[in-house]
Amino acid sequence: MKNASESAVMCGETDVNGVAAELNRGNRVLLMVRHAERPKIASDDPTFGMTLPLTEAGKDMSYTFGTLLKPYAAVTQFMASPLLRTRMTAECIARGMGIENPVIPVDDFLGNSTPYFADQHAVFELFRDGGFFEKIFDYMREGRQVGFCELYEATDRLEAWCAEKFTAQLGIFTTHDLYNCAFLYARGVVKQFSRENWTRFLDSAAIVFEPSGARRYLFVRANLSDGITGVES
Repeated sequence: MKNASESAVMCGETDVNGVAAELNRGNRVLLMVRHAERPKIASDDPTFGMTLPLTEAGKDMSYTFGTLLKPYAAVTQFMASPLLRTRMTAECIARGMGIENPVIPVDDFLGNSTPYFADQHAVFELFRDGGFFEKIFDYMREGRQVGFCELYEATDRLEAWCAEKFTAQLGIFTTHDLYNCAFLYARGVVKQFSRENWTRFLDSAAIVFEPSGARRYLFVRANLSDGITGVES
C-alpha cells in the first residue's frame, strides 16, 4: 500500500478562482467534477441511479459553474460517466461556458466501471442496508472494503487513465462523489473525511499538470450547493 503522504505534493483546498489562477500560470488542470443535484437514489436500485436526471436546481448550478470558467471555453475538454446526471451536468456546464453542441464523450471508467469497484453487485449489497458513509470511511481508513479494489492501487489506475485521456488545458470530467473523495483521500489532500467535509454537488478532485511534468492535487469547492445527498423528487 502506498503512503498517501508520499503523493501529497503541494496539495490543498481552493475554489474556481484558484483553478483560473492555475490556468493563467500556464498549468493544465483536470477537474473530476461531482455531478450537480439529483433526486435521491433508491436503496434497491442496483444501477446506482443510472437514469436519474438533475433537478432544476442542479441544472441551474451546473450552468452557473460553467459561467465561472467561460474564459477557458476554447481550451476545455469534456468527458462524462454514462449515468444521466453526469451527462446532464457536463451539458449544462458547457452551455454556461457558451459552448454550442459540445463534444462530451462517455466512459464508464468514470461511472459504475470505476477502478474502485471490484464487484459492482457486491458494492450494491454492501450499501443496500444503509450505512453508506460509515462503510466508505472504513474503506478509506483500511484501504479495503467488500466489493472494492485496494484503495491506492485503484487511485493510481484512475490517475493514469485520466492522464492518458486528458489532452486539453482544462478538463471537465463529470463523475461521482465516492470516487472524488477516494481520490482526494488517497492522494493526501484530505486527511479524514466526514459528512461535514464530504464533496458537495459540483465540487472537484483536481490534478494540476505543470509544464515541468510535476503534478499537484487540489480539492476544488464550487460553493454552489450545501447538499451532499440527493433531494426527494
